[in-house]
Amino acid sequence: MNESVFITKQYASGLISFDILDKSSHIGCITINNPSKRNAISITMWLGLSNLLDDCLLNYKTIRVLILTGHGQISFCSGADLSEKDPEDIDQAIPNLRIKIRQYPLPIIAKINGYCLGGGLALAMSVDIRIASQNAQFGIPAVKLGLACPKDIIDRLIQLIGESRAKMVLYTGDRISAHQAHSIGLIQYLCHNHDDLDKYVFDLAQKISSNAPLSLRSIKTMIESGDDKLAIQAAIDACRTSNDTNEGRNAFREKREPQFQGS
Repeated sequence: MNESVFITKQYASGLISFDILDKSSHIGCITINNPSKRNAISITMWLGLSNLLDDCLLNYKTIRVLILTGHGQISFCSGADLSEKDPEDIDQAIPNLRIKIRQYPLPIIAKINGYCLGGGLALAMSVDIRIASQNAQFGIPAVKLGLACPKDIIDRLIQLIGESRAKMVLYTGDRISAHQAHSIGLIQYLCHNHDDLDKYVFDLAQKISSNAPLSLRSIKTMIESGDDKLAIQAAIDACRTSNDTNEGRNAFREKREPQFQGS
């Protein structure tokens, strides 16, 4: 990417980093930074990611879109860090964190290079949009490790690619190529190489961030909140009474680009 970095913050002792890009772009980039283990993610890193997301909403209100990626070109995230001793409550903690990511009010784009396996794929499936380079590989190898795949991962995979395809991925435990992942709808766009991936994801994030923030939040609420009618109505009302609604209409009449403020 050619964009400038405005602020960098670290979480989980630097294993998760957050680059806040030039304020005018309204984009933040989350990086899994554990290259010696192919960006495997530990419970400490999951908790660091959770703290980062809270911090972003509380202290960096100009951010409208997040990019999630892994350090380097070898691995997005190779799965759980199996060398770490699991705390007793991990079976509940991690699914809750995945739900938190799915319901996070800002759009999140996964930028995927290299390995995207197990818990790494579960993480990528938790965000809104997945873009990958041709060298990406995907899989959930639970059956090859004698593990039970968490139900929330199975449900999400079925939601994204359908039951029969999900069974093929889960029953075999095999890795699938980026081309296969694209053909079954697991990823939304396939880029030729790392540079193309960088450019495509950043351009996409800029395009999304130029739209009305409250409208974006309302869409995500309607998709992820299920039958929570109060949350859906609140999201609709926030758009209806916002200054951005007037700005959008005025810009349309005046044939200019709107300048949304998120209020």
